[in-house]
Amino acid sequence: MSEAASYLGLAPGAYEPVSPAHQQLAFSKKEYLSRIRKVRQAMADEGIDLLYVTTPEHICYLHGYFASWYKANSPMRYPQFYGTVIHVDHDEFIHFDNPTELPVLAKTSVSTDHVFFPSREASIVLPFITGELKARGWLKGTVAMEYWSYVPNRAVSTMLEGAFLAEGCRVVDGSTILRRIRRAKSPTEISYIEKAVALADIGHEAIRSCMRPGMTELEVFGEATRAMMAAGSEFPALIPIFNATEVKEGRPVSAGHSMAGRKVINKGEFLTADLCGVYNRYHGNVMRGFFLGDPPKAMVEQHKKAAGVYDVISREVKAGMTVRDFNAVLKAYYESVGLWDSPGWALGYELGLSLPPDWVGDFFFHFKDEKYLDRVFEENMVTNFESLFNTWLIDTCVYTKSGTRFMSKLPPEVIPVDG
Repeated sequence: MSEAASYLGLAPGAYEPVSPAHQQLAFSKKEYLSRIRKVRQAMADEGIDLLYVTTPEHICYLHGYFASWYKANSPMRYPQFYGTVIHVDHDEFIHFDNPTELPVLAKTSVSTDHVFFPSREASIVLPFITGELKARGWLKGTVAMEYWSYVPNRAVSTMLEGAFLAEGCRVVDGSTILRRIRRAKSPTEISYIEKAVALADIGHEAIRSCMRPGMTELEVFGEATRAMMAAGSEFPALIPIFNATEVKEGRPVSAGHSMAGRKVINKGEFLTADLCGVYNRYHGNVMRGFFLGDPPKAMVEQHKKAAGVYDVISREVKAGMTVRDFNAVLKAYYESVGLWDSPGWALGYELGLSLPPDWVGDFFFHFKDEKYLDRVFEENMVTNFESLFNTWLIDTCVYTKSGTRFMSKLPPEVIPVDG
């Protein structure tokens, strides 16, 4: 393990890593080791010798490390080459990073082999990385990089790939390895998501309690955030949709993916709140709509129609079904209530461990998909489910062999707030 104190000019001061007693691990060391071994097996199956992991969520999943800044759009003179390196033959892994991250690694990660860069210059860092790997006998055969990661950016990724090619390695895309392994959640992961959903519910209850005419979106959002964080929620990986709009013909006017702003909320308006509670970086997504006053009857009825699908999914959708099977269930229900050909959608995406800038996972399905229909809902996979037909209803669910369980305790309906 490199010592940050030896890197003068690369750290803002002397660092003293936290003691083991102050380490904050989300999972046991045994759990992290099992994840490394799953990755090694997948690498062996695909003929990959070395995997250079750069997706922040994947690094966090592997050994716990996460930070507030990943230098995704940093100065061009300061390229981001960080990464966790796994070799197919070893349980031990290497984490390359800047020495500024020693305290974070000590606090959050089970990593013990940190190799810190001696410079911010690409011309020095690239041969440093390849030299370290060659010295261990790791830099030969097939190297996989995560082409679908936003870190590093294209310029840096091309430099890193070129360095591997120059050493005679074959370079391939290994993006699917950890995306696939992370899909089915462990019981502990599911328990974290359940806690995250409960935290999102707290945020919605705070909105119901505090919102009044004359408050701004930011004021209400602040109260919801305060309540969630007071209960233990962390920063979400995506800025939530949080906007108030007028109502026309009994339906709220959509404002897309709008952030909270200085708009004053008036009586008779509709507030969309798309919240994620976060526990140990695991996200639980719950969206509800709030009407300031007595909601129009048409709005209430439309929400009832859109909400009925949640009971149907709970009864009829099970782990092992394909997207084709699921979509058949959705079509039958939405046709029965007259929503199949209405403007809107029903869809879901994988949820779990997420870091900014996105909480949307890899597995995505849509009720009118015409391809990707043979993909399977795996046991203990977690997604959200959105029933949006001028209705703003999202919940988080886990797929089991006996059925699908939704986690929010909030009724799936428009929520009236006294005006």
